Amino acid sequence: MVLCAPTGRAAKRMTETTQKEASTLHRLLEIGKIDEDSMYKDTTNYEGAPIDGDLIIVDEMSMVDMFLMNYLLKCVYQGTKLILVGDEDQLASVGPGSVLKDLIHSEQIATIHLDKIFRQAAKSKIIINAHRVNQGEKFLKKGDEELVEDMNDDFFFIKGIYQEKMLDEVISLCTGRLQNYGDYDFFQNIQVLSPTKKGILGTKELNRALQEKLNPNIKDLPEKVSMGAIFRQGDRVMQIKNNYDIYWEKQVQNEKEMGSGVFNGEIGTITEINEKEKKVEIKFDDEKIAWYEYTQLDQIEHSYAITIHKSQRK
Repeated sequence: MVLCAPTGRAAKRMTETTQKEASTLHRLLEIGKIDEDSMYKDTTNYEGAPIDGDLIIVDEMSMVDMFLMNYLLKCVYQGTKLILVGDEDQLASVGPGSVLKDLIHSEQIATIHLDKIFRQAAKSKIIINAHRVNQGEKFLKKGDEELVEDMNDDFFFIKGIYQEKMLDEVISLCTGRLQNYGDYDFFQNIQVLSPTKKGILGTKELNRALQEKLNPNIKDLPEKVSMGAIFRQGDRVMQIKNNYDIYWEKQVQNEKEMGSGVFNGEIGTITEINEKEKKVEIKFDDEKIAWYEYTQLDQIEHSYAITIHKSQRK
């Protein structure tokens, strides 16, 4: 049995859930990897590496584009069973095509559709509203609790017209206002999402504004400027590309675990900036610690706010 997914985070989650090794599709198919001559494979005519397995399970299929699907199908042996798992209502892949949705709507392959809301989820306004939107209905707001018994107060809609005002609302929510509804600490419990990188409400401006409010350099600690961004100790950051080779360490009980590989979408916190060695130490949310050379900082970006597409890779 072969387990795989289009992103490193999704593959890692499969491994944690099943206790069986899972891989990214790119790694499984050896697309974009370095060959024996230290040259990247020319993927123009490259057809991928055949997959040796009687059963292949691909998770997060909504993120698979037509090119990656083409590589996958070329590498599946005759007689191998292929199981595709995903949600067609998630955002489409960044690359071209809506592979999962088109396969389901073709009605040419056996499909199992899960649409039952179980008891616990049925009390969540988030889950209910997701289904209402899919059905073309307006979502429930505060004051509609009588429509669903024991509904959780976990969904709020704040309507705004002016972008500057909405930026102030986001900052207010992230700097203490949400504590009126629970013990919410930004660095432990809150993630800001935006559909775009550009503009006042894009991730770049949101990250700049949130860093200024949540992690100002009041202690005059070392900073590092890279790609137009200022990195500080305490910053929330995200890996934005798969790096199979970067070394990491992790303390597991009384033993030190060592390994390599940090994947696109993994989030962590900068714990040290060493100007003398020109390195940045990052502790990721799964407790592993990795050191980045200054020349590797193009692989990370601030994650106070991330795009909705990036959030799918978490």
